[in-house]
Amino acid sequence: MSGNFLPDTLALAISLFNTMALLWLGLVVLLSAERKSWGIWLAGGGLLLSGVFFLTHTAIIARGLRAATFDLDVLWHFGWLPIITAPLTWYVVMLWYTGQLDALGAARPRWRRLHFIGLTLCLTSALFLCGLILFGGALPTFQQIVLFERAEYARPPGAPLLVGVYAVYNIACIAFSIHALRHPEPSARWLGDVARKRAQPWFTGAGAALLVVSLLVSTFIVILFFYLDTRAVIDETALRNIFAWFDVLVGALIAAAAVAVGKATVSYEIFTGQVLPRRGFLRQWRRALILAAGYSALTATTLTWPLDTVYALLAATLLLVFFYALVAARAFDERERVVAELRPFLQTADAEALDGGRAAFDILIAQVLNARVAYLCPRIPFASALAFPPDAPPPCEQLASLDAQFSEHSPALPIAPTVFHGARWALPLSDERGMLGVLLLGERADDSLYTQEEMEIARAAGERITQTQARAELTRRLVALQRERLATTQVIDRRARRALHDDILPQLHLALLNLSAGDANYALTQLQAVHHALSNLLREMPTGAAPQIEKYGLLNALRRAVEDEFASAFDSVTWEIEPRAADAAQTLAALNAETLYAAAREAIRNAAKHGRGQTLHAPLHLTVRALEQNGLVIEIWDDGVGLAKAPNGGGQGLQLHSTLMAVIGGALTLERVGDKTRAQLRSIA
Repeated sequence: MSGNFLPDTLALAISLFNTMALLWLGLVVLLSAERKSWGIWLAGGGLLLSGVFFLTHTAIIARGLRAATFDLDVLWHFGWLPIITAPLTWYVVMLWYTGQLDALGAARPRWRRLHFIGLTLCLTSALFLCGLILFGGALPTFQQIVLFERAEYARPPGAPLLVGVYAVYNIACIAFSIHALRHPEPSARWLGDVARKRAQPWFTGAGAALLVVSLLVSTFIVILFFYLDTRAVIDETALRNIFAWFDVLVGALIAAAAVAVGKATVSYEIFTGQVLPRRGFLRQWRRALILAAGYSALTATTLTWPLDTVYALLAATLLLVFFYALVAARAFDERERVVAELRPFLQTADAEALDGGRAAFDILIAQVLNARVAYLCPRIPFASALAFPPDAPPPCEQLASLDAQFSEHSPALPIAPTVFHGARWALPLSDERGMLGVLLLGERADDSLYTQEEMEIARAAGERITQTQARAELTRRLVALQRERLATTQVIDRRARRALHDDILPQLHLALLNLSAGDANYALTQLQAVHHALSNLLREMPTGAAPQIEKYGLLNALRRAVEDEFASAFDSVTWEIEPRAADAAQTLAALNAETLYAAAREAIRNAAKHGRGQTLHAPLHLTVRALEQNGLVIEIWDDGVGLAKAPNGGGQGLQLHSTLMAVIGGALTLERVGDKTRAQLRSIA
């Protein structure tokens, strides 16, 4: 290096910074992309080509502008490949990113014609420029450039055409790309429209910086080729300083564009194919920029200032050690921050059973996710809906319309906040047995996007809260059921003892006395009374369903129970039994079959008791269906008024049986479907 050290150092540092930043960003895009489409390859390849250009640029200015060796001439010619392809690549990537490339054959005729013309013009110009360089001899040698050989005989005949076409081509590509950014098409990618909206200012800023660079470079080259000839006398040292400061200005603008592109890429996952931004991706980009800035400044200083090579090596070593220690410390701080965020949530585990998950839900939404509103809508029995703020009504009844849209590839589904009470994202909650519920999230309090890590935390925490609610309610019901059964057993036992002691035993004693006295007729009458009392006592005691199921089978036993006990309660009873369901019923364990039988019998009893409501002679029809859906499913349909309009309420027995069904791994649900009531009993496969 020679001349003024300051512009030389700045130019080299900025060029090296651009090399590191662009190469890092291009490699990360290609290596971390989830689905590598041609647009991803083009975007990553364009970033790498830009990094390669600055790699050659750094090598040229580091060797000194007075050098004119063969290797620098090769780099000079090779560097024109990214110079020509970079504007066209940027334009095509922006067309792909905004959806305008797909729209060339379909949407918005005005934009279709405009970008068809623009793409054709830029592609033709790029091919023409490559032809001029390869076959037209329009590119000066590196010696002609650095030695300012501006005489007519030293200037290639095609150089003016090369300069003019490149200036128009460069400006056109950047201008058309900015227009595409301002008029994007709807995105087919999940969260694509949101990401585009938030990334648009960064890409527009990058495009504006590149447009300024195009104007400056084009103007500078035109002046260099058409004004600075043999008649224009200027001090060569001053001219080199102008070149250096111009290089600093252009390099700084390109560095700003690279930082803007990197910000959009790592913050909104534009080119990686991920559905959510990752918090760690942004941190790594920041660290890469810090390392690039420090390393490029140190390297440029050691190359342009008279420092010994050993000291330059020691300074670079100290920089790398310091940076590695800084990264380790920040990683430890990040781990401590995450633990501090989750510690209050984890500490509420013991209290979740007491407050129904309320405290854990509030901490998750307010402290971990920083959301304005949120709703937890369970889909499993015994779990209840939660809302944040607590007084907000959960829109759980509208969620049925979203079931068909949930996909295992999408961790969340965008929803309309006007329909779902301010919520914008729906997160499906599930476990190995199926759907647990849905967590609805509103915008964050700081208007930032949720990261992938935060969405995963939200789903895991929502699933845990839902399961904890269900377990706590199931435990409470089991305790209540055990107490009720114990009380019932004690009452029946005392009633039997009283009947035996006060009624049956005295009658037996009196019959024996009459037999001893020879009064056989009176003794026979007493024994008949004892037999009747014993029969009544046995009839009042609860009987199990096991003998009937063992004798007739589950479905036939249920059919006989309906015919014997509820035949007069319905105008008609329809049975719809699939052959596969009949086979599944035969393979049920004895305990599961007995529990399913008792729950179905209770559902039919509720329909018979409450179906007609206040109108005793209203028509009432019953339909019993047996299906095989990963296990036996029994559906009991009636066209009555439903439990909500029953005169005496109802459903308490079904709550107990739903608890027993949950104990064996099944489920009992009661719902109104149209003008009918359906009780669905599902056993495990």
